Amino acid sequence: MFSHPSLLKCTRLIEQVHNQQFDKAYGLLITGLSGTGKTFLAKNYQSQFKVRKTPELTTYPVVYVKLSETRTATDLLLQIIKSFTNVLGRHSNKAFVVQDRLSALLVAHQVELIIIDEVQECLTDIDGITSQRMAKQIAALIDNNPQVGIVLIGTPVASRLLRLKYGKSKERLQGEEQLSRRFLSEQTLTIIPSRCDCWLNCCNYAAEIFKFSPFSRNDLVLLNRLHVATEGKIGLLLKLFSIASFSSEETNIEKFEDAYLTGINSSAYNPFDEDAFSDPHILDILDIREFS
Repeated sequence: MFSHPSLLKCTRLIEQVHNQQFDKAYGLLITGLSGTGKTFLAKNYQSQFKVRKTPELTTYPVVYVKLSETRTATDLLLQIIKSFTNVLGRHSNKAFVVQDRLSALLVAHQVELIIIDEVQECLTDIDGITSQRMAKQIAALIDNNPQVGIVLIGTPVASRLLRLKYGKSKERLQGEEQLSRRFLSEQTLTIIPSRCDCWLNCCNYAAEIFKFSPFSRNDLVLLNRLHVATEGKIGLLLKLFSIASFSSEETNIEKFEDAYLTGINSSAYNPFDEDAFSDPHILDILDIREFS
């Protein structure tokens, strides 16, 4: 796995929440732009803790939930349950019943950590009663299951959960209902900086997956173009390598030029077009992005 500073910090905090290294069972919220590796981070962490099966029981040390549209607190709870079991029980339309059922299942299956991805799906466009109920339900999830760590992952919109407003603009949730006191400070997963070992390692990670020859510092020209094309986002980088691996072009830069047009941007702008973008021009783009 590749690494970079914000990824390492987020991973370390997930481990601390998982191992309950604090005096209370605090939750963790990780936000980041699309493509910065949030889902990659969550699934990579989950993969380190294998599901254990016996004739009597299947245990899930780490449960990963990717939320789809979530309209009610019951929807949220049911999606968590369905991520590791189909045993819902009766009256699964009642939030308090589902909450009790979930707590029992978490204990029975020895769940230690729940990672909820795309958590912004449980928020409405305007902070109102629905968002308030979601916040209350997440608070209850933490309070009622102190043996289980809770990690929320989402786009920057999800940060509203920790500073939720509803009703009139000056009104806030009452102190006992706020999520902020139950959570560590919000962490942001950032893009990977260019022209550093982090980016080289990231590109070599993608190269290994999709059967490209490994890169070195001698490939800095191509590495810079890859960064411009993907904006330092691991999600876009993996997509670009995946499409390029099927290209019939001969050289890597031709493969990536073709893959960029096919999978990322079909406009005339193409950072792999050496006639349109010289190496100094690519460096100028990186400087503007990172130092402006």
